[in-house]
Amino acid sequence: MRKNLLALSIAAMVGGLSGAANAGVFDNNVAAGTTVPLAAPGAPADTLAPTVTGIGHILVVPYFTTQGTNATLLNLVNTDATNGKAVKLRFRGASNSDDVFDISIFLSPGDVWTANVSASGELSALTTSDKSCTLPSAAAIVAAGGLFKTGRVQGGAAAQTREGYIEILNMADIPPAATGLYPAIKHVNGVAPCTASTMDLQATDLQHAVAAHEPATRGYSWPTGGLMANWTIVNLADKASFSGEAVAIRANVLATGASAPGNIVFFPQTADAPLFTSGNPIANYNTVAELTADPLLNAVPALVANYDFPDLSTPYTAAATGAPGTQAGALAAALQTTQIVNEFLTGTVADFATDWVFSMPTRRYAVALNYGTTPATMIFNGAVAAHFTAANTSLNPTTSQACVLPGGVLRSYDHEENTNSTFVISPDAALRFCGETSVLSFNSATGSQVLGAKLATSNISAGYASGWMRINTGGLGAGLPIVGYAAAKAKGVNLGGTWVHRTAR
Repeated sequence: MRKNLLALSIAAMVGGLSGAANAGVFDNNVAAGTTVPLAAPGAPADTLAPTVTGIGHILVVPYFTTQGTNATLLNLVNTDATNGKAVKLRFRGASNSDDVFDISIFLSPGDVWTANVSASGELSALTTSDKSCTLPSAAAIVAAGGLFKTGRVQGGAAAQTREGYIEILNMADIPPAATGLYPAIKHVNGVAPCTASTMDLQATDLQHAVAAHEPATRGYSWPTGGLMANWTIVNLADKASFSGEAVAIRANVLATGASAPGNIVFFPQTADAPLFTSGNPIANYNTVAELTADPLLNAVPALVANYDFPDLSTPYTAAATGAPGTQAGALAAALQTTQIVNEFLTGTVADFATDWVFSMPTRRYAVALNYGTTPATMIFNGAVAAHFTAANTSLNPTTSQACVLPGGVLRSYDHEENTNSTFVISPDAALRFCGETSVLSFNSATGSQVLGAKLATSNISAGYASGWMRINTGGLGAGLPIVGYAAAKAKGVNLGGTWVHRTAR
């Protein structure tokens, strides 16, 4: 039976998580015909790295918002004209990267999937009229109102679903075939059949040595990437829009830098616990700790459900087999920067305002919040400790957000070479990045005037109406893994721009 989105609850999973099974990860470095009856992928990927091409295996949209009259539009493109893609789409909250909405999307070759995320009461909600297959199905999403979920945010607060970031992962390719999954997801006259019996089968885990559920039998193969995404934030009431492209992360061969297939990381879109059964010849995925570096899921395994996977730490390359902390740490190192540089523009005749977005999509794997304690407490993963530890990360008891000190000085410049290094910052005496995705507003006494951010915000008096600023982000010495952009606009008209942050290593 196909699972409705509302059934993907956060109820505690009952039972042990032990034994030997693959639990949805199939290594791309096994020889053909040994443990996975798939053709060997050639040179398998052994590293993940951001790419300037904008096309990759994993994508991160730094920020989404439905605050006020804002809506966020998402276009997801499969640039592979041969293979379909099984894709995980997950929205995470701005405060502490809590999962607030996730679905699986099945793109046919050359396919585009589009969606709109806007407010529905206090919650965010997703709507789409796209004809590609999804799980839950499009009909089930509509029936549930597309509402984001609150089971994992503190106190079940609906407001926590209104801002955050998006992660997109190519779980597996779906190569052309006469049987299996491909005929169900391949568009016919502009519409994917989404054959019910075939899509219902995807609620069952892939399994080694179970003929009906081997990847090849079901129609899956090694993920080869080819995904790109564009986002647009639209404020209808204030006549403003901002747009950009997702940060693309590619699975590569380290020695050559060439794109390469990753591990199959397909998990059903269900609330069941991952399948850990005996008889699997690969013994590297037998516990939650071998599937994710997330400190909360490792500390409270009763929370774990299939829909939690894959995440950005789920082993995607040969180098990370059974070691999510290794992958999370390496990905954070690939994204780290020792400074953020961008422009700001405020005031003037057109009455401009500027917000800067700071998104840290790998921080969740170093520190998470446990709302099950009173008060909430931080849980650190010592295996992912290069960027966030108790030395630079503290808990804001008012907002229950983990806050990190950038670890460096700030300096602003105007347009005529004047410079300033003394600032008034609110609500703290010094700049801190509180929350996973935070927004810094320039020269504004009333908060975010561009994006309408509310969950994780701060204000800075830059000393000048316009110019540029450097924020040093040395962190614990290596830098901090930050992506984001500046958004500026003139009041009341659609005049402004979006500029990606410049960084340094």
